[in-house]
This record gives sequence, C-alpha cells and structure tokens, in this order.
Amino acid sequence: MKIGNNNNVGITGEFYVLAQLTQRGFVATLTFGNTKKIDILVANEKINKIFKVEVKTSNRKLGRDLLFSKDPIYKWAMQDKHETIIDNNLIYCFVQINSDDSLPEFFLVPSKDVAQYVKWQHKFWMKSRNGNDSPMRNFRIEQSDPKKYRNNWRIFNK
Repeated sequence: MKIGNNNNVGITGEFYVLAQLTQRGFVATLTFGNTKKIDILVANEKINKIFKVEVKTSNRKLGRDLLFSKDPIYKWAMQDKHETIIDNNLIYCFVQINSDDSLPEFFLVPSKDVAQYVKWQHKFWMKSRNGNDSPMRNFRIEQSDPKKYRNNWRIFNK
C-alpha cells in the first residue's frame, strides 16, 4: 500500500466515503480545518434530513484478538471521548483499505452503537489486562459482520 502517513490514510478514507455518498444521490461535502469534529455533512433531500459523518480509516491487515472474538477482526483507533458521543444524526463510517487495486470496505455505524461498544471494550480491556488507564480505545468489527454494518448506506434514509 502506497499511502504514506496516517493523515494521508484519513484523507483517503474521507474522499472514498464522499464518492460513495454522491454516487448514491446524497448531497455531501467535506468539512475542512484542523479543529473540525465532523468529516462530512450529508443531506438526504428526500427526507429533509442532515447527517454528520465521522470517518475512521485503517489500512491494517485483518487481525485476530482472541479476547474479543474467534473471528478475524477489523480494528480502528478511537479515544475515550467516543464513549460519550451519542447523536441520532451522527454516523461513523469505518473504512478498511485493503489494497491500492480495490475499493475499500465501508462499515456505517450509528454513534450510539459506537459509544456503547467503545465503553464496553475499554472496561473489558481494563479487567483482562489489569493495565493502566489510557485515553486510547478501539472499535472492532468481526470479518463476518454479525451486526450488518458493511455497506449500511440505508442508514442515511432513516
């Protein structure tokens, strides 16, 4: 994979998501600036609703973490603040870039689900590792995608 630093990985993911949204007929725009909290604003004109999208992109290989799942997992870095961000109009789009020659995988998840998982995951990690607390968190999705987040673009029609 030729993508250089983490900033380039993030920007690459944002443009992939923007392209997917516009291809599906949504009005979408990137937000810019170093202090932005939202990556993309999406308008569904059919239902007259605006959504906020936070894009998290990874180009790590599919991994294993037997503490969390027997299934191979995708994993994205998060922070402790994500435990408390719940907004009905906020959607996380987790992007998994696998190669330069194929489209990435897209997992669209409501902020409520992300907050619940990140909070649970950290408590579980603290118990199992007896580690010092850290602001770092992870969001994981099993390769089998039991919650059907993969290509969940219909989330913008609710």
